[in-house]
Amino acid sequence: MSDLAVTTSRKASTEQQDRARAWAERLAVPLVPRKGRSIAEVATDEDVTGVLVISDRDPVYYKPGRQLEYFFHPNMAKVRIHNLKAGRGDPMVEAMQLSGDDTVLDCTLGRGCDAIIASWVVGETGKVAGVERIPILAALTAHGLANYEIQPADVAAAMRRIEVHQADYHNVLVDADSASFDVVYFDPIFGQPLDGSRAMDLLRALADQHSVDAAALREAHRVARRAVVVKQPRGSSYWEQLPFCFEIVAGGASRVEYGRLSAS
Repeated sequence: MSDLAVTTSRKASTEQQDRARAWAERLAVPLVPRKGRSIAEVATDEDVTGVLVISDRDPVYYKPGRQLEYFFHPNMAKVRIHNLKAGRGDPMVEAMQLSGDDTVLDCTLGRGCDAIIASWVVGETGKVAGVERIPILAALTAHGLANYEIQPADVAAAMRRIEVHQADYHNVLVDADSASFDVVYFDPIFGQPLDGSRAMDLLRALADQHSVDAAALREAHRVARRAVVVKQPRGSSYWEQLPFCFEIVAGGASRVEYGRLSAS
């Protein structure tokens, strides 16, 4: 059984078919005709676990066997930027000690919410690069960041500036030059979910489930000019398992905390 096929809506226009063909080529997976079939029927008939549907709306990824329906959304990025504008701050930005012109390597891009915040803060003269290991997630996030319509304009501009790389962050870090980014950031999938929202359930079902190991942190420490920042549930025992001394930054009543490992 293959992982993925691309198809269209039931009544596909020529433009839809062209876009579906482009997606199939980009992902190096089969493009299959819809033929009036349900998504579950497409998956069964074509012997795939997932189906990417291209329609007149945003691309949607389905996994019928797990009742999964996933599409790009910037999540809380707009609200968090509004809070920053209002002077209420952001714990992640505080942990990164982020400001204009900074460069950030987000090793666990996911759907890109944290990268959007970082991109907005560093501005046009900074840089945010995001790494996502899961091909379909990387592709949907790259497309969403480049095309999702959102206001105000500065939030949209922050999204458009993010570089997306589909890769394993271990390899990216090993290949990166020393002190080549101000901040290296990790937001791994938590062992136990904190957010019961359907959106996070969908992301958990797609994302890389591995925690950040000491080897990756050592490489990240080499690559970071200022700090390595890792997100964890508040009160996590993760820090005690590592041969590093993290400074813990928590935001108010938030259920998460950020560990900061200074480069110096």
